[in-house]
Amino acid sequence: MHTQESRGARVAPWIVFGAIVAVAAIVAAFLLLRGHDGELPWGGDRSREYTVGLTDQPTSLDIRTNDERGVEQALVGNVYETLLTSGDDVSVAANLVARWIPSTDGLRYSFVLRDGLTFADGSALDASAVVASLQRTITDRRVGYEELGDVAEVRNTDASQFTITLRKPNPRLLWALTGRAGIIYNVAAAQRAGDDYARHTYGSGPFDVAGSDGSSITLTRNDHYWGRKAAASRIRLAYYKDEAALADAAEAGDLDVALPREAATAQRLAKHDGLHVGDGDGMRQTMLALNNAQESPFSDVQVRQLTRYAIDAAGIAKTQPESAAQLSGPIGRLQPGYVDLDDLFPYDEAKAASMRAYFPYAYFHEFTVLTDETHRAVAERITTTFNDVLSMPATLEVVDTRELARRVADGDYVCALVTLEGVDDYRRFVDGSPMFHYQNGEAQRIYEDALAKPDYNGYRERMRDFDRVVSQDAASAWLYENKDFVVTKTSVGGVPAENSSWRLRLAGLAPRS
Repeated sequence: MHTQESRGARVAPWIVFGAIVAVAAIVAAFLLLRGHDGELPWGGDRSREYTVGLTDQPTSLDIRTNDERGVEQALVGNVYETLLTSGDDVSVAANLVARWIPSTDGLRYSFVLRDGLTFADGSALDASAVVASLQRTITDRRVGYEELGDVAEVRNTDASQFTITLRKPNPRLLWALTGRAGIIYNVAAAQRAGDDYARHTYGSGPFDVAGSDGSSITLTRNDHYWGRKAAASRIRLAYYKDEAALADAAEAGDLDVALPREAATAQRLAKHDGLHVGDGDGMRQTMLALNNAQESPFSDVQVRQLTRYAIDAAGIAKTQPESAAQLSGPIGRLQPGYVDLDDLFPYDEAKAASMRAYFPYAYFHEFTVLTDETHRAVAERITTTFNDVLSMPATLEVVDTRELARRVADGDYVCALVTLEGVDDYRRFVDGSPMFHYQNGEAQRIYEDALAKPDYNGYRERMRDFDRVVSQDAASAWLYENKDFVVTKTSVGGVPAENSSWRLRLAGLAPRS
């Protein structure tokens, strides 16, 4: 059959050649922009730099020996990484370790590392490097080493597997490996450089430290990072003397990100059109601390309990701008063992007054409610409750925040409205700490039983019992957990607010989509 070819259907050879050249040019440009790390060019500007403002400057970069919150906030997760991390519902999740198997008796833990792990200098982060790091943490008694428990042996079975053998069970071991004790250092590189951790860092995180000048720390992207590369090429952590100076810098446009600690600062910055304020759960706890010492009126459990009934904790938690949620026990929501105990002491002035009637009118001597300026309004409200509802002669004493912290730590108070950092503060209700002078045999037995459990889940369940017993005994009057705040320019995002006072995760900092 004869067919006639249409003139419009023919494609000239020069057009085909031109198309091939154009496609080749596009592919070449794509591969060039893609770089050597396998990331797509539209994942972010690879030369982008940011400035992050903070107020808690660490005195040293040596995270092995410096137990300050500020050094952990800046470096853990950014420069140094832990073997495990915390997951949803305070579970333990994979990090450098991909999976693990505990023995049934809780004395041996076998771990398998992820594939392809490297330190910032490109050297392999293998099981032998992990063993060397853990052994140094233990033998040199670095920050957090005691959380590992009674370790008999740490050894690697091959390049990707290692084991930790204990002399007795430590159900907190896995949780400890999410914290300071679980940081893995490049021990070999550090030794070659004279172990100068104060000026140099030897981690595996998405950033490395390029320098520190006394007022700032500069992070640069680790292009050897084993995981997803950081979006920013350079981040400067700029430290300010106080919240006011931090807020001034944020309003002036000098900062891409700011981390105020106080709700008043966050509220101030929220009014600025070019800034976005985010918040999340933090570790800090605000409470009316009760001194249980013998000479204190709060040495009597009934006095402590009627005090809790008389205070509208739920109302206070709802109205305070720094409150993330009501808290009614010593263990916070980001810690193993938390349980919702808000129903234990519902606000009930009538019941509180009825319990107060058990004591003679002149039974209570005058005492002070100690606090700082930040908590003055709530402290005034509580002082009024003591006087008008409970007929307990209380006066308000306001001191500066540093003095408040010192006196509470020393037990030099009767009751004090204070915010504590919240990390393991529950232990102060176990050992008769001078902070609270609180002792409870049942609580101590439960705590010891929790530590004797062979596994983390058993420990966590038993700690929930501890939380309840201490709260029922009204060891103090907890009010709420505090928020952590992250303020960003409206053009950027990717910095989670949750627990940012302790772990500032900067790998995702990038232009807001």
